[in-house]
This record gives sequence, C-alpha cells and structure tokens, in this order.
Amino acid sequence: RTVDDLALFDGVIAGDAAPLEPVDLAGLRIGVPRGHFYENLDPATASVAEDVLDRLAKAGVDLVEVDIEKVGELDEAAGFPIALYETVVCLNAYLKEAGLPLDYEKVVAEVASPDVHGILSSLLTAEGAIPEAVYREAIEVHRPALQATCAKYFKDNDVAAAIFPTTPLPAAPIGDDDTTLLNGEEVPTFFTFIRNTDPASVAGLPGLSLPAGLTGDGLPVGMELDGPAGTDRRLLAIGAAVAKVLPETPPPAV
Repeated sequence: RTVDDLALFDGVIAGDAAPLEPVDLAGLRIGVPRGHFYENLDPATASVAEDVLDRLAKAGVDLVEVDIEKVGELDEAAGFPIALYETVVCLNAYLKEAGLPLDYEKVVAEVASPDVHGILSSLLTAEGAIPEAVYREAIEVHRPALQATCAKYFKDNDVAAAIFPTTPLPAAPIGDDDTTLLNGEEVPTFFTFIRNTDPASVAGLPGLSLPAGLTGDGLPVGMELDGPAGTDRRLLAIGAAVAKVLPETPPPAV
C-alpha cells in the first residue's frame, strides 16, 4: 500500500535492502511522453493525469515533454510474439519437469477468463501459433531495438523517469471481457488496458504505479513511473517523493 512496502518487497527479491536515498523533487527532470502514452485517454483519466502533472510542476519538478521514438511500434513487434511463444514452450517444459499430469492444452481448457482463454487457446492452432522465426526476430531484433530507444530517451533528455497514466481508462464494468468502451468506441479490453505498461515490461525496465486520484464515479486512477534499466531503487525513491504530492485516496477494502 506504500512505496516503502514495495521497497521492502524489492529488497527481499533482489537482495538489495539498502535504504532509499531521499529525492528532492525541485529540479528533478521527469519525462512526459505524450505520444502513445497519453493518446485517446478517457476524460476522467486525462483529468487526473493533468492534475498530477500540475502538482509535480508546483513541487519544482522539471517536466520534459518529449516522446519515446517508435515505442508503440517496437513494443507491438516484440511483446506478444515473445510472450505467446514462450508461454507454450516454457509452460510445457515446466509441467514436464514438475512431473505433473498436465500439458499446455489441458491448462488452457481450465482458464475461466474469456479473453485470456481466447488468446491462449488460439495458440493451439497452426494459424495462431507463433512461428519460431517470428519469435527469434522479436527477441533478437525488435526487443533490443525497443531497449535501445528507451535507453536513448532517458540519456538524451537527461530524465530520471517518465510518467504517464498506468491505463488509458478506469476499470471496465464486469462483463467487458473481450471489448469495452473508450470514448464511445468499442476497443479490445486486454490490449487497451496493457497499452501503457507493456513497453517497459517487454524492455525489462523498472516500473512503478502510484494511486493518483479518483474519478467522479469513485474509480481509482494510477500514474506510472518508468525508469532506465537497472535503476530500480532510484525509481522507488523517486516514487516515494512523488507520492507525497499526490492526493490521498482511501485504502482498498480488505
């Protein structure tokens, strides 16, 4: 529920429990990549996002409005070919090594979420399976290109992190498994909700989502901070400083 909790958790996983060094927001350079990450936002999400940027600016943060070149295009070329190919190969290998009487097909048959079941079951057909050549191109060409463009973004613009809405819209209604409405248009639920968080995940960058406010309907909106590769503890420290200027939101019910 707090950045300090995440820092403790990260320390256990990564074996680095060094205290977070305090970060002064005054003069801190944070990138605002409007292209891709701020496109076609739900109005309520956009309103919360702009409020957060205003709060950061008033706290002395130097907001650098510059885009990450071809980030959406590179993420699309790398992300799903890697994830879907490895899902089949690695899950079957794990099940076999564990000596379990299961394989990928039997696991997929038990998936209850309609959209996830649809994606995973499509890999069982020749038409839906990811060819190894496509996977190799994604892992050897497109992912390194995505990593390089992200590294260039942070270095060339001298920004410690980038900030943007965690998702383009608030939580969708229960039942919107395959599609949901975004600004009056039917859009794929899964792909829309992961649009902003996927690039850093694919590139292997640290990312931190902070509660940033509520919509008029009381739905939570998050703002994500992504940092350069290997700056996990620094990003947590930045997140701790940023969290202090964000509006307080009630904790989730237990």
